[in-house]
Amino acid sequence: MLPYVPIIAVIFDLGDVFFQWSRTTKTEISPGMMKKILNSTPWCDYECGRITQAACYESVAQQFRVDVCQVCEAFDQARASLKPDAELVSFIKDLRRQRPIKVYAMSNIAKEDFATLGDKIDLELFDDIFTSGEHGRRKPELDFYREVLMEIDLRAEEVLFVDDRVENVRAARNIGIRGLVFDDKTTDTLKDQLFGPIVRGYEWLHRSGCDFESVTDSGVCVGDNFAKLLIVETTQNSDIVHFGPYSKGTWNFFSGPATLVPGGIFPDDLDTTSLALAVLPPPQPEEVTSILDRMAEYVMPDGSFLTYFDKERPRIDAVVNANILACFYRFGRGHEFPHTYQYVRDVIERRSYLDGTRYYPSADCCLGFFTRLLQSAATDTNLQCTLRPLLGSRLKERVAKNGNALDLAMRIIACTYLGVECSVDREALLAMQLEDGSWEPGWIYRYGSTGVKLGNRGATTAFALKAISSSTIGEVM
Repeated sequence: MLPYVPIIAVIFDLGDVFFQWSRTTKTEISPGMMKKILNSTPWCDYECGRITQAACYESVAQQFRVDVCQVCEAFDQARASLKPDAELVSFIKDLRRQRPIKVYAMSNIAKEDFATLGDKIDLELFDDIFTSGEHGRRKPELDFYREVLMEIDLRAEEVLFVDDRVENVRAARNIGIRGLVFDDKTTDTLKDQLFGPIVRGYEWLHRSGCDFESVTDSGVCVGDNFAKLLIVETTQNSDIVHFGPYSKGTWNFFSGPATLVPGGIFPDDLDTTSLALAVLPPPQPEEVTSILDRMAEYVMPDGSFLTYFDKERPRIDAVVNANILACFYRFGRGHEFPHTYQYVRDVIERRSYLDGTRYYPSADCCLGFFTRLLQSAATDTNLQCTLRPLLGSRLKERVAKNGNALDLAMRIIACTYLGVECSVDREALLAMQLEDGSWEPGWIYRYGSTGVKLGNRGATTAFALKAISSSTIGEVM
């Protein structure tokens, strides 16, 4: 999943997009002949300002063996038929009222023809209009697009381009601009891309600040690093989350005081450290190796890892072990712990996760993290051959079951990765989105000693966005 980049500007073509017009005229120039003229070399030269209108008409008349007066009259009638697309005009007006977005036009049109548009075009709808006549270039020349990007001072991925010609849209996409081929469903597509659930969800994440505190089932706010790391991994965007300085290598679950912990003291843990290594690895490889070596000191003789960097707290959890093993696989060392994998696999085989684990209360969250292990161990043939079909089978058992937004999101992400159909869950998740764009926090984890559950609205929203964005099998994770 690529980082979300908001659309800052939309660029529309004019002819056959903003304007509708007729090629049928009361002349000898048929619609087919007019199409050929519009694609001819003299016409392209005319649109770029290299020859005059009169010279263009003379040239195409000779090329297609028609009377020049007929050419002139045909294009006069065609211009007279120009009418703005009422639905698109209404959409642009609504768009400008509702969002601080830039709207531009980019057209292959000669200076003389653009000047004749007169009162047919409401210039206030556009922040600027870029024409081939002014630039001396026409679509689909890549330099025309590049010049427009420079003038509007935006990155290609921040721009959506709408044109009726496939070759023009393809050229825009070739330099990173988002492209949309105009048809009768374009306004609906634009509404979804500019106002839809994914946009509203990401806007909520961006305007919610960087702290993203978790909350317990009793309403107590908790600052935790784990949820923040999940948000970064899921969105692939570290700018929306703030972390305090961390220089000691290992990580603590809590980002501040150890809330609801007697004495307020809590050791660093291998679960959060594993996630941090995957999401925000130290710049030097030797630092990664050192941390992994220290983590390896906390594996038990049976292959299971302790949860904390404290051997006086012998707490073991299957999901924590899956996360630790995923981390070792990310750095090429997962093969060192075959008994850890066997432990995790046994839990999945026996469905021991259905009531959750010590720290993870949700069966769907457990399966989501187990699937994350599968994705991290892409090069381990044995693990892929044994775990993939098992997880696929277990996920099929979960489809269409009730759950909160987090349950559904992690289920959908895992199902999509493994090719399990789950459209009913995706529809249910979409229906759970709140008016502000977020989703209610589900219970990600719980205190092992007291059973107090914790949820995080930011993490749930990030997972939900990833889930509904994943429309292609194997695309997520």
